[in-house]
Amino acid sequence: MCWSGEASGVLAAAGLTTAVYVAYKGESKELWIPLTYFALMELLQAATYVYINLCDNPNNQILTLLGYVHIAFQPFFVNMVAMYFIPESVKLKIRTTVYTLCAISSLAMLIKMYPFAWAGNCVEGVEGFCGAQTCSVSGAWHIAWKMPLNGLMSNPVEWLFGFNWGLHAFSYILAAFYLPIIYGSWRFVGFHYLIGPWISDVTTDDPNEYCAVWCLFSIALCVSVIKTPIRKYLHVKKWPFYHREVGDSL
Repeated sequence: MCWSGEASGVLAAAGLTTAVYVAYKGESKELWIPLTYFALMELLQAATYVYINLCDNPNNQILTLLGYVHIAFQPFFVNMVAMYFIPESVKLKIRTTVYTLCAISSLAMLIKMYPFAWAGNCVEGVEGFCGAQTCSVSGAWHIAWKMPLNGLMSNPVEWLFGFNWGLHAFSYILAAFYLPIIYGSWRFVGFHYLIGPWISDVTTDDPNEYCAVWCLFSIALCVSVIKTPIRKYLHVKKWPFYHREVGDSL
């Protein structure tokens, strides 16, 4: 493995320090709260390295479970950032609906965890976070997470063009990517795709490692939209679903 617990610890510390700094400077909470959340994931991964590959160790299993739960609630924080880049008047009208849909997505991901006998099992090697036992193991260069998830949406879904990545992936994609596009934050979605799914796909071919790599790069995503010139290019003023052009104030 190229990555390490020490590296995750340093990255987590950098993320948390940046979050504290930008909060102190009066930046929007819609930026530093998500950064804090994703930095805590990296802190969780740093702790996981202490027990990596020890599949019978309760600490390994608990940390793996916490990793999944963290991911299940990420759509809230992704949308928090995404809504920062749309007009304030639009955000105030839609945020309750957006967070309600995020809650439904999180619930769907948690349902994927439950071992319904009638649902069968997930397909290891195809779905992320899938394995016979709850365990964090070494991937190609980072952590690979495994859990015995159920088989909801594991078989190809014909009406979704053969989608077979599981209910957890389906609900996450809808809430974290399609939902922000619907309300107009398409620029952020594009940037998120590059720094998240695309770069993860380039750097690993293990679906169980994919999630951990994505979470790692999420800190870079948050810092980029807070402290680099990229930020000013992510704002959206016009969108077909807006009735008219709106400003940043009511």
